[in-house]
Formats: sequence, structure tokens, C-alpha cells
Amino acid sequence: MGSTFHSLHYHIVFSTKERRPTIRSEWRPRLHKYLGGTVRGIDSVAEAVGGVEDHVHLLVSLKITDAPAELVRELKKASSVWAAEKHEQLFCWQEGYSIFSVSWTHVPVNRALHREPGGTPS
Repeated sequence: MGSTFHSLHYHIVFSTKERRPTIRSEWRPRLHKYLGGTVRGIDSVAEAVGGVEDHVHLLVSLKITDAPAELVRELKKASSVWAAEKHEQLFCWQEGYSIFSVSWTHVPVNRALHREPGGTPS
């Protein structure tokens, strides 16, 4: 009997509008938790979420049927509404994003880097 194996890991980065420092340290951990919950809500895995006042980094593992662009669209949409309602009335994300595939052999290193304040893979 045949089987299918897939390992789809992505490093995703997106910024606040005009890179304004609007993600305040007081609520940044709640934003990261919200983003992770949004990823889990589509039955994918948030390996790590981090960032600083003007951008976020996510390391995610997607199902083979998930489109990365749809995930990013949903993340930005849901989190901008959440942030505007809960913390920062004029909060919004900048258009666009960066996404990079991550080999399963590099997932542990990326996971550790995302947990450091402002950590980014080199």
C-alpha cells in the first residue's frame, strides 16, 4: 500500500504599515499567541511566533492542501481586526509579506531563533 509524506515548513515575515513601531511590548505576547491560534484554527502548526515592534516572524507547518498565500491573508486580516479592537485603534499591516521554505532539518534552529526577542534566521 502506498503512502504520502510531506514536510512543508515556512518562515513568514510581515510588517506594520510603513514599519511603524505599533506592536507595543505590553501586548506583543498576546498578538503572537493570537497569530499562533489563527494558524492552529486552520489545522496547521505554529512552530514558533516572534517579532518586534514593527514586524512579526512565524515558523509554520502547513498541510499539503493549504495555500501559504491564503494563510498569510487570513493571519493579517484576523490579527489586524483583533489588534485594532483590543489595543491599537489605527493598527494595520503593510501590504505584502516575505515567505521562505524551511528544510525540516533546519526547523529546530529556526524555532529557537523565533523565540529570541527579535530573532531572525541568518
